[in-house]
Formats: sequence, structure tokens, C-alpha cells
Amino acid sequence: MEYRIKKEKLLHFLVVALVAPIAIQAQEEGALSRREVVELSLAHSYAIKNNTLEVQKVNRDRQKTWQTFLPTVTLNGSYTHLNDDISMSVPPISLALPGLGTLPPITLNPITLQKQDILKTEVTAQMVLFTGLKVTYGLQALRHQSKAIEALNQKNKADVLSEAITTYDRLAVISQSEKVLEESEARLKKEAEFAEKALKQGLITPYDQSKIEIARQELEAKKMELQTARQLTLSKLSQLTGKSAISFQNILPSLNVWVPDNLPADQYQNPQLLALEEASKAQQSKHRMTMSGYLPVVYAFGKKEMITEDLSALDPEWAVGVGLKWNLFDGLQTYRDRQKAALDEAMAHNNYSLAEELLALKLEKTRQEYELAAQLIKVAVQKKATASKGLEIATRQYQNGLGSITERLAAETDFQNTALDLIQATYRQRIAAMALLETSGKLNIESLKD
Repeated sequence: MEYRIKKEKLLHFLVVALVAPIAIQAQEEGALSRREVVELSLAHSYAIKNNTLEVQKVNRDRQKTWQTFLPTVTLNGSYTHLNDDISMSVPPISLALPGLGTLPPITLNPITLQKQDILKTEVTAQMVLFTGLKVTYGLQALRHQSKAIEALNQKNKADVLSEAITTYDRLAVISQSEKVLEESEARLKKEAEFAEKALKQGLITPYDQSKIEIARQELEAKKMELQTARQLTLSKLSQLTGKSAISFQNILPSLNVWVPDNLPADQYQNPQLLALEEASKAQQSKHRMTMSGYLPVVYAFGKKEMITEDLSALDPEWAVGVGLKWNLFDGLQTYRDRQKAALDEAMAHNNYSLAEELLALKLEKTRQEYELAAQLIKVAVQKKATASKGLEIATRQYQNGLGSITERLAAETDFQNTALDLIQATYRQRIAAMALLETSGKLNIESLKD
């Protein structure tokens, strides 16, 4: 018997030793704040990672374009077999000397200009000196394209930040709503105890007592709905941050009104608008780049023969020079390219103007929604205060036998609904404030409010 008790104590100790670190870890990880959740979401976002890679790709294109001015060095080798040596015959030479007369003609062997077997290996280098400003404007276009992608990355960050805050605030709504239901459940429990005593004394009927039980069951159903919503919200936070849902299990976040430090005045810091502005500048640079079709390309070149034995008498061992290539007529290709680039530039400008107008309208809309949300919170606060007084009066009247259980439960329901409405109004106000900052391009980690 004593052995069995010791064994059970040992098993209990092992269970505690294994479970305690997990519980402590969950408690520590459960202290994640809004800022920490946002930072984790930004670090985990695949859209932001891919956008960063896009910027790197454009930067590689910029490096590749700039490397146009770097020399290219090639090694060329060949072997050629001719049907015969290339030679030049020399006619006989006749000399006439004074006093000796004409000497017999001198016959010379043919002069070999090129051997029958030719083995060549040469190193050639070529370097572009002037591209008709094609590289210059191409680099400008890529620089603006890189800035446009970076601006879109800011938009992706704002989207991730908005989704993370919305999800975190939704968890706060659930936590605050659970508190309201728990407080209501505690009051109904006291009323159930009072009703049980009143039933024994014949002051109420079993039907009146059943109404309290029905109200408690309705509360239980609402708590189950909130629990389901909590699990879904935890799963969403897990997906956003890449951490396990247990990391957020013990979070009981607060939900306060979000008042931005400075209300935005315009939409010109919106990353989407900035991206379209850079895209318009990129198209302008591409339009200018097409002018290179009318200008010459200048390059330097040089070569060095590595095997000199098989060179012909006319082939140089090395050579350097400068070349020029100028298309005087290209079948109107450059003209059509310039027309197309001009149309692309006009379209980019139109896209910017359209976005500017739409964002101005959206900014005004979000500003009005923000002001409306602030007014609705004041109304919700007043309604909750009125319902609280009504609940207090109905409870006192019921306990003194001056009111019915129906009135008491109706007052409980009214207070419960107004408390939940205030939580929802606060949530909507935070969403409106976040939308206002996002439209103006001012939504970032620094602008967060608990």
C-alpha cells in the first residue's frame, strides 16, 4: 500500500514536471501585445517577402544595365585547312650592268602569304562608350520602378498591419464580451438563489423560476458562440504570425478608443499613390530612352593573336580601334516605339490622376465614418449608463416584491445588450481610425494605440 502511494506521488511529480514548463511557456507567450503581434505578422508575411525579392530583382536589372559599359572579353579559336598554300609568284629579275651587259635573269621562289594549315587563337575585347543615352534613361526608369515596388511594399505592410490589428481587436471584443456575460451570469446566479428561497415561501411560481433558468441557458449559448469565435480568431492570429494558437490562449487584451495624434489632411502619402507616381516617372524615362534609336552607338575594341606562327603576311598581331554604329533608317521602328512609349506614359499619368481623385474621396469618406464612430460611442456610453440604472432599479424592486421576474430579466437583457453594443462601438471606432490612417498613408507601427 505504501509502495502504491509512493508510486502515485512519483507519477504526480512527473506530470507536474512535464506540464508546468508548457503552462509557463503559454503564460509567457500569452503576454503578446498589439505591437508584438504586428511585428510578428510583418516578419511572417509572404507578400512582404516576395515584394522585397521583387525590389532585389529590379536592383539586379539596374546593375546589369550599368554593366553595359563594362568591356567584354572573348577567346576565339579556329583551325583551317586550305587546298594549298597561298603564295605570290615573283617574275624573273633581269639586271644590266655597265661593262658586263645583261646578266642571266634571276628566278625567285614564290612568296608564301599563308600556309595551308592555319591555327588561330585570338583574344578580343569590346567596350561600349556611348549608347545614345539608352543606358542613362534605362537606369532612371529602373530606379523609379524600384521605388514604385518599395511603395507597394509599404502598402502590403499597411494591409498586414491592418489585418493583424483587426484580428487582435476582434479577440479583445470577444474577451470583453465574455466578461459582460460572466458578470450577467453571476447576477443571474444570485437571482436563482433568491428565486429558490422565494419559491419555497410561495412568493413566486415555478414558471417564474423557469424564466431565470432559460435566461441562464441563453447566456450559456452566447458563451459557446464566443468560444467558437475565439478559437477561429486564435487560428487567424496563428496564421498571421506563424506562431501556435497556444501563444494567444491567455491573452485578455483591452479595447480602448483610438484617437490618432494628428488627423491626416491629405492622401498624398498613400503608398499606392506614391507607387503610381513612380510608375509614371518610370514610363517617362522609358519614353526618353526610345530616343536612342536616332543616336549612334560608339564602342572601342581590341584584339591580340595568341599564336603568331600561322598568321599571314597581311594579318596583324594586335589591333585596337574605335567603332561607330548608326542606323540612319530602321524602317520607322524607333518612330513607332516612341509613339507606343508616349501612350504608355499618358496611361500612367491617367492612372495616377484617377487614384488621386478616388483616394481623396475615400479619405473624406473615412474621415466622416471616423467622426460618426466617435459620436456613436458617446451614444453607447449613455445607453449603457441608462440601462445600468434601470437594472439597479429593477433588481431592487424585484427583491422587494414590487416588480416581476419578467421586468427583472428584461432589465438584465437591456444592460447586457448595451454593454455589448458599447464594445462593438469601440471596435468600429478603432476600425474607422485605422481606415483613416491607412487611406492617408499614416498607418504604421508608430501610430498604434492600445
